[in-house]
Amino acid sequence: MTTIVGIFDNASDVDKVVERLAAAGFDGTVYDEAIVTEEPGSVDPARPTLAGGSAPEVVLGSNAPNLIPKRDKHSIVRAFKAHLADYHLSDDVIEAYATTFYHSGKFVLVRTDAERAGQVMEILRDSGATRVNRHE
Repeated sequence: MTTIVGIFDNASDVDKVVERLAAAGFDGTVYDEAIVTEEPGSVDPARPTLAGGSAPEVVLGSNAPNLIPKRDKHSIVRAFKAHLADYHLSDDVIEAYATTFYHSGKFVLVRTDAERAGQVMEILRDSGATRVNRHE
C-alpha cells in the first residue's frame, strides 16, 4: 500500500478534501490538534476532567479567565507521532511531520494502492494542500 500525506493550513480546506476524497471512493484520516486531543485514552489521567453537562466554576470579581486547561502540546505531538508510526513511516519523516504538526499543521493521510495514488495526490493538491508527499 502507498500512503499519501497532505498538509493543510486551514480547517476549511481539510473539510473540503475529506468530502472530495469520499466522493472519489477514498478514506482519508484527518489529524489536527483537536482530533488527537479528543481521542479516547488521550486525556491525561492526572488532570481532572469535567463530567458531561458540567461547566467550570465561575469566580466573580476575578480578572483571570476561567479556561479549561488544554492538554500539554508535547503530549499531543507524541500521540500524533504514534499515529504516524502506524503508517510505517521512517523516523526522520515522522519527526519532520511532528514539527509541522506542532506548528498547527493539519494532516490528511490516505492509504491506497499504487495505481490510484496519483489521483489522491491530485485531489489533495486541488483542495489546497500546501504539501503532498507519497510514501511507498
